Amino acid sequence: MRQTLPLSISSCVPAADPGARRRALRVLGALPLAALAPEALAQPATPARRQLVVGHLVDRIGPQADLARDYVAGAKVLFDAVNAAGAASGTPRIVHVIRDADPNPRGAVAQAVALADNERADVLFGIGDTLLPTLANAPELARRGVQLVAPLSGLALAADNVWFTRADYQAEIDAAVRQLHSYGLRNIALAVSPDFAAGALGAGTPWLARLEKDIGTRAVPLAGSIDDSARRIAAARPGAVIVAGDTLAYGSLGRALAARNWYGFLVGLSAVSPSSAREILGAGYAGGMVVTQIAPGPQESTLRVVKEHVARMKQYLDEPASPVTLAGYIGAAWLARAATAMKAPGPAELRRALQARVDVGDFTLDFTRGLRGSQYVQLAPIGKSGLPQRA
Repeated sequence: MRQTLPLSISSCVPAADPGARRRALRVLGALPLAALAPEALAQPATPARRQLVVGHLVDRIGPQADLARDYVAGAKVLFDAVNAAGAASGTPRIVHVIRDADPNPRGAVAQAVALADNERADVLFGIGDTLLPTLANAPELARRGVQLVAPLSGLALAADNVWFTRADYQAEIDAAVRQLHSYGLRNIALAVSPDFAAGALGAGTPWLARLEKDIGTRAVPLAGSIDDSARRIAAARPGAVIVAGDTLAYGSLGRALAARNWYGFLVGLSAVSPSSAREILGAGYAGGMVVTQIAPGPQESTLRVVKEHVARMKQYLDEPASPVTLAGYIGAAWLARAATAMKAPGPAELRRALQARVDVGDFTLDFTRGLRGSQYVQLAPIGKSGLPQRA
C-alpha cells in the first residue's frame, strides 16, 4: 500500500530530539518536491487548445480561379497568424484543410461531406459562384450542421446556412450606378453576360427592369458576337459601361469598344480580376478601368485591418496584398474572432457565436440582423500595374 509522507516534520519528529529533526530534514531535502506534497503542490494541467476545422474547396480552373487563389492566400495568412499567437490569445487553433474543388457540383458535395466526416470540418470557407447554390442546398451538409462562411461568391441566396461577409452583385451594380451619378455621369450603359446573369443576377427579374429604368437604357446582352454588342454600345456614346460578367467578358468588351474608339469608364464587378483584366486590355489601353470592391483595398492604408494584412502577407507569403486577399483575410478574421466566443463545441453553439457584430480593425461585420454582414461597395480605378488606386 502506498504511503503518503507527512506534510509537517513536527508531526512525526519529537521536538525534544533535535538530532532526529536534522536527520529528517536531510532525508526530505533529497526527495523531489512533488513527493513532499503531491496534492498541495501539483499544478493544474494546461487545457488543450480548442480547434476549429475550416474546410476550403478552391476553384482553380473556373472563371473565378484567379480570385480564388488570392482569396485563399488572404485567409491563410490570417489563420497562420492566429495559430502562431498560441493558446494565450484565447483564439482556437485553426485547422485549414484546403482541397481543389471538383468542378462537378455533385462531386463537390461529396468532397464537402468527406471534409465534414473525415476531417471533422466545422465550416466550409470561401465557396465560389459555381458551387455555392448546390452546396447551400445540399441536404447532406444540412444534416451535419455544416455552415458555409465568407463565400467568395456574390450570389444573392436565401439559404439559412450561408454567412456572407460581402455585398451581392445586385448591390454592387446599384452602388456603381449611384457613384457614377454622383460624378455627373448620366449616360450609362449596362452590358450583361447571359451566363453570368442567369446565375448571379436573375435576368428578366423586376430588379433588372428597375435598374434599366434607373439608368435610362436597356441592358445589352453579351451574347453571340462581342463586336456586335460593342457596336451597339459605342453608338450611344455612354460615359460609362457597367459590365455584369466575369474577367473574360470585361476584357473582351473593353477591347472591342477600344476598336471603335470608345474610351469611357469601363466598370467591372468584383467577379473581375483586375490584374488579369489589365493583361487582356494591355498596358496601352487608354480607357478608364474601374472595378467594384466589396471590401477595403490595399489603397485604404489608414485602416488597421489593411495595415495588419499587408504586413502579414509580407511575413507569411512574401506576396503583395490585393482587394481579394484582403476580402479573404477579413472573412477569416471574422470567423476566428467569432469562434473565440464559443462556449462549447457543436453546430448550435457555432451559429450562436457567428451571430455577432465584429470589428476586424476599423471594418465591422454585423450579423446581428441577418446572414449578410456587410453591404460595403466602393468603386476603385485600376492602375497600369493592375492594382487598385484611390478614387
